[in-house]
Amino acid sequence: MEKKQYWKLTNGEMKDIYLTDADIWKSIHYFFYHSKNSTTYKFGFFKALLENLSETNEELEISFEDLFKSFTKIYWNLVVHHQLWQANTSTKKSKVQSVIEDFQTRYSIPDEWNFDKIAGIQQSELIKQVKTNGKRNVIGATYGDFNEEIYSFDLKNESIKLHSAYYEFLQKYKRVLTDVNNYQLSLFLEKFNEAEKLNKLLSKVEFVTQRQSLKEFELLLKHAGFDTCFYCKKSVTKRSQVDHFIPWSYIQNDHLWNFVLACPSCNAKKSNKLASESHMNQLIKRNEILVHETPYKGYFTHYSEEKLRSYYHYSQENGFRKV
Repeated sequence: MEKKQYWKLTNGEMKDIYLTDADIWKSIHYFFYHSKNSTTYKFGFFKALLENLSETNEELEISFEDLFKSFTKIYWNLVVHHQLWQANTSTKKSKVQSVIEDFQTRYSIPDEWNFDKIAGIQQSELIKQVKTNGKRNVIGATYGDFNEEIYSFDLKNESIKLHSAYYEFLQKYKRVLTDVNNYQLSLFLEKFNEAEKLNKLLSKVEFVTQRQSLKEFELLLKHAGFDTCFYCKKSVTKRSQVDHFIPWSYIQNDHLWNFVLACPSCNAKKSNKLASESHMNQLIKRNEILVHETPYKGYFTHYSEEKLRSYYHYSQENGFRKV
């Protein structure tokens, strides 16, 4: 019987079966330690998937637009900003690496620019190109590595639909899965890149999609009238910092609904911890105001009170403690 070539699939249905955590761990172990990888695509895609769990709709669907925005950012910063080779042969580049390098050359973008510095219209153009080339291989291949259980997908409709058991599992173990994925990605890069490019490699991979500036969100919150520290209520009109209410190291994404303004003292005290549940309730009330105001509606796609509460719960399960 001929082995199914998953990377060639244009669509796939996930198996409609009951899955325990033990079942999913088996597939996770296979993915990280036994799957075949000629490029870094699968690790980059899995990283993008973890970062976009917050972008699921009520049907647990995630659009390719969201997934490949993160995927493109990951690869731009690895390929251009950090000059890292992405394939297991020195004679042939991965298609995504070629697309990104050609794009950089065409627009004369400096090597030191990270993805966030690129103009929005050019970002959209590059995301479209990377999505067109990346989706052909990585979506089906990852689906196969997870025994056709993790999601359904359709390349034409450009979305995946997660199995509910996988969605809960990925949230529950997100922190350790992110760390293991970063480690496996780093191991691959270590094998096929020169020693001088490997300095602080794991840190480069870990923070590859972290936004360089949160000024946009600071201005949005101040424009909306939130000019006091979310925690101590002192004025922050002169000195304010943007805090991820659910820590960035868990959520790994930037959403207005998760941002608050804090004074330097409170932000330092909270650091990588969770605020109290009463503060979460305050944030829910604030978001309820913003979600109905025209200038901010677009920042609340897929947001719900239930989602914020679940993130607060899952972050505790991932070891984050309260201040």
